[in-house]
Amino acid sequence: MWRNGLLFALAFTISVAINAQLQKSFAVSDNQEFDRVKFSLNATHGQCFIEPSLESHLMDIWSDASGAGTPRYKEQIVNRTKQVEVHLTDDENSAFGASFSSRMLSLRPPDEYTWKVYLPKLKPLDLDLNYAVGDSYIDLSDLPIQKLRMRSGSAHVKVNYNKGMGNKIEMDTFLIKVDLGTFEAKNLHLCNSSNIITDVGFGRVKMDFGDADDVKTDVKATVGAGRLEILLPGKDVPVKININDSPLCHIKIPKEFKKTGDHVFVSPDFNENEACQMNFTVDVAVGNIVFKSAGP
Repeated sequence: MWRNGLLFALAFTISVAINAQLQKSFAVSDNQEFDRVKFSLNATHGQCFIEPSLESHLMDIWSDASGAGTPRYKEQIVNRTKQVEVHLTDDENSAFGASFSSRMLSLRPPDEYTWKVYLPKLKPLDLDLNYAVGDSYIDLSDLPIQKLRMRSGSAHVKVNYNKGMGNKIEMDTFLIKVDLGTFEAKNLHLCNSSNIITDVGFGRVKMDFGDADDVKTDVKATVGAGRLEILLPGKDVPVKININDSPLCHIKIPKEFKKTGDHVFVSPDFNENEACQMNFTVDVAVGNIVFKSAGP
């Protein structure tokens, strides 16, 4: 009898230990000691899902996946800013397999991501997101973001804004840096930023402004040997494109655009005095630049 009791106790202890290892979570509480949140994320491997929070917590970070490593977490308050730093890891082999499969398939459901991060709508956000290898889906709909810096090594990153659910405040700068990875953004005009800066090495960046109808944004891009693809807004938004290229690169501009200088192209009926317009300034070495029209 005592042996059975000992075995049951041992099995219960092992079960608790395994569950403790699998379940990794952090909840950031809210109080009146800070006015904004700076969230720094470093993900070395794995798959990360980020979206607005529906809970009462300021921020939630968790994983129940067996492939998740042990994260490093730190938070402090400096000059009324809550600084949250998280370093996420994952099993390298599982990260590679999932990363490869996700490129062949459509967006996976949230439960299949190793890490889930739920961002708050309660206070202004400063986001610094860094991905080495893996995949990440980021939904920024209806969040109050002041600054956003995003860097991808060899990771595959998708950013989404739902229609009618743009940034709740004016963003200072949206910075995108891609080395060997890929970055795709849907409805990027909803970030509500007057400055979008993109640096592409050997990777690929795709930015969608197709549904924009009232936007004033300057997009500055530097492309080495990678690819930059931009879906332009409709005809109601004036667009100006200035390209500093080289003989080794490939540039594609919509045929309806007019060439007004050696490196300058404008949309039909472009007027410099329009309050709402988009200006693109692109420096390219040996890469590919493709501008696509949204309308027919």
